Amino acid sequence: MGSKKLLIGVLLVGVAALNAGAKEQRTAVPGGIYDKPFLKKGGKGTAIGGYMDQELFWNDKNKTFTQHRFIPFLHGEVSERIHVMAEIEFEYGGLVKGKGDTDGEIKLEFATVDLNFSEALTYRAGLILSPLGRFNLQHDSPLNDLTNRPLVNREIIPTTLAETGMGFFGTFYPSEKSLLGYELYVVNGFNGATATSIRNGRGSHKADNNEQKAVVGRLNYSPMLGLDLGASAHRGAYDDAGDHALTIFALDGDFNRGPLQLKGEYAQASVDGAVADQQWGYYAQAAYHFLPGVVRKFPNSVFTGVVRYDAIDLETRDEKRYTVGVNFRPEEDMALKLEYEVYDQDDQSNGLVFSVASYF
Repeated sequence: MGSKKLLIGVLLVGVAALNAGAKEQRTAVPGGIYDKPFLKKGGKGTAIGGYMDQELFWNDKNKTFTQHRFIPFLHGEVSERIHVMAEIEFEYGGLVKGKGDTDGEIKLEFATVDLNFSEALTYRAGLILSPLGRFNLQHDSPLNDLTNRPLVNREIIPTTLAETGMGFFGTFYPSEKSLLGYELYVVNGFNGATATSIRNGRGSHKADNNEQKAVVGRLNYSPMLGLDLGASAHRGAYDDAGDHALTIFALDGDFNRGPLQLKGEYAQASVDGAVADQQWGYYAQAAYHFLPGVVRKFPNSVFTGVVRYDAIDLETRDEKRYTVGVNFRPEEDMALKLEYEVYDQDDQSNGLVFSVASYF
């Protein structure tokens, strides 16, 4: 599909939704960029918040503390219908032994400006957090019950995936209990390194490497509170000449009923022109919350037991991982996590992971 057709398609979605909408009932993407704890405190102007995490790995290969992330979040309300948001990621950053440089990085995680016409139609431009799967939109460490991200969200959907572009998103309410949300953007897309690694092929935020544009979108449907189903896709040319395309398709689901949560995600990638032209992966996770408020000093506290199964097949290699863990949240926005990971690959080490993550 050519760039002009993609642009026209996105604009048509905007026109169709311009006069639609309903009174806001609930968040379309719980934990998404409009659903942060520091934004719920109210007030206008500029809000500052974010999160941090630290990890301890204890296995045959590593016995080390890792200061992984410190991520400030900025939200500016230009007016009731115009919002500017950004995340800045400080990752690692410690001194390299025997050298004067650092082994970390500072980068823009995302930066967008939103112009709201109605609940059903908001125009967004900037460095956009790609709506490819649910996890990429909900990747914050304090949100997740396990430390390491799913394998599929490292190799097939390279979280955190953010791309420069523009488009629309919105929410509809087909019935009193149901919700239908969409996001659709035209973006620069991936680069030539995709032929050997999708993760390494994440595109430049400065300029496109070809004259073709990619399109990414997600449709999610929640028939009732506690159940959300999503389908998403990304397609566009990735090589410099624009002759080869990358297509990623994903399905996701999340179910919450009382103390029980079930969730998972499946993604499949077709990399035209690559040796490993068909790749796929998925994860399935179950969590159970227990002993709420049992720690007297923290009346809002809760414990969570969690298990997850991961699998990826990249044609050149495949990998499976089993994880069992428990975490303690003294408050909903902070978690202390302990888990044990078992891999089926000799080049990976089974072992313990302990981490702490908190919003601020």
